Amino acid sequence: MAVTVSIASKELERQAKLVFESKTYKVFLAVKGSLTVDSTRADWELAELSGNGYAAATGTIAAGSYSSGQARYEMPAISATFTASGAGFTYDTVCIVVDGSAYLHSIVSESPSITLAAGQSKSYTLTLAQDD
Repeated sequence: MAVTVSIASKELERQAKLVFESKTYKVFLAVKGSLTVDSTRADWELAELSGNGYAAATGTIAAGSYSSGQARYEMPAISATFTASGAGFTYDTVCIVVDGSAYLHSIVSESPSITLAAGQSKSYTLTLAQDD
């Protein structure tokens, strides 16, 4: 006998609104070292880049919508662009924190590391979603 569980789209919407909608976000760059995705936000922020034009991307998460094609509730994409100046900078991790949580929402690991020289930029488009 097969058992199938389905979560209603309105339940995914309810969850996403509680977790994401109107919450602040910060997207920042770091050098991972011995940190893991389960390290504290405070530890990651100690590894955050500084200087040479680097600035974290911040904002507020807007209302989302249900994507029937993806079968999930998606928040509007977060765009984060980082531009180097001076001596430039190197990083290997993009960190995402939501609403000042004590832990990161997630990380994007780059391998090999990314090096931006003065005047160079790198953009990321990140999607936060609630699915089953």
